[in-house]
Amino acid sequence: MWLNAKIIIVLVSVVAAAGAIATFYSQAHAPLERVTEGFETGYGGWAPDADVPIDPNTGQPVDWYVARSTDVSFSGTHSLKFFIDGRQDDGTIWIERKVLLREGARRVNITFDLYSGEESFNTIAVVCAYAGFKDPEHEGELTVLGPANEVAGWKRYSLAVDIDTGNAQEAWVAAGISVRWETHMTYYLDDIIIEVT
Repeated sequence: MWLNAKIIIVLVSVVAAAGAIATFYSQAHAPLERVTEGFETGYGGWAPDADVPIDPNTGQPVDWYVARSTDVSFSGTHSLKFFIDGRQDDGTIWIERKVLLREGARRVNITFDLYSGEESFNTIAVVCAYAGFKDPEHEGELTVLGPANEVAGWKRYSLAVDIDTGNAQEAWVAAGISVRWETHMTYYLDDIIIEVT
């Protein structure tokens, strides 16, 4: 009886110690900041922006928009619909927001899912993203992650940027598409995750 009680006490102690170690490890390796958005109830702090050419027929910027949609979604019922008139063979549209940089931040990771209605060997558009200390305003500031039409359906894209925060307390992040073919184009973005580690 005494031996069984002693074994139980030892087992309980081992389980408690293992739990404490697991908790410490997960806290030590947890992101300093994590932002997730599936666009189910709104834009979640994200705002559309663009760097687009002038349409020579109208003298106005080419048509584009980013809007919540129920056409397709990676999870839930909503995603963001990206549309741009790419007939000028130029233009980049994206969503952007600020994220908090806590003490010790060294890297910003951006992950999201993008939907293409068709697969194409031609590069119709590219997927792009950004992480940095200023509000991106020009196409060249975003990093190209790959063709947007590699698959028909959803594909996950990601960008990791090492940062030197200095005295900065916040950073800008962005994700979107950039025109590479002269046509109207529509893509969908969903389940974006920003992690500051």
